[in-house]
Amino acid sequence: MLGPLGWVLIYVTDVAKTRHFYETVLGLRVKRSSHLKTIFDTGSCTLELMSQLDNGPDAAQMDDKRGWDRNKTLISFYVDDIEAEVAAIESRGAPCISGIRPTVWDPGVPPRGRLAQFM
Repeated sequence: MLGPLGWVLIYVTDVAKTRHFYETVLGLRVKRSSHLKTIFDTGSCTLELMSQLDNGPDAAQMDDKRGWDRNKTLISFYVDDIEAEVAAIESRGAPCISGIRPTVWDPGVPPRGRLAQFM
C-alpha cells in the first residue's frame, strides 16, 4: 500500500523567479537552494523546484520524450516494500516505465533510496 506523500518535484524554467513566488508570496521557508534547484521546508513532504534536468528512463524505452518534456511534476510516495508495490501497481494496469533503480542526487552524492516511475 502507498505510504505518505514524501516528495513533490516541479520542473521550472526559471528557478529564481519561481522560488520568489513560493518563498515570498506563499511564505515557505527555503531548506536548500542552488541555481539548479530550491527545496522548501513544508513539513513531512519535500517540495522541490528543479531546472530542466533529465530524470527519465532511457529514450529507447519510451514512446515519448524524456524528463522535462514528458513530466512537469513528479509526485513520490513512501512505501515499505518497493518490489511488492511495483508489482501491485502493474497488476492494476500501470506499467513501471523506469524499473526499480537508485535515486538520483546531486553529482557525487550517492543514492539514498530507490524509486520506480509510473505515468
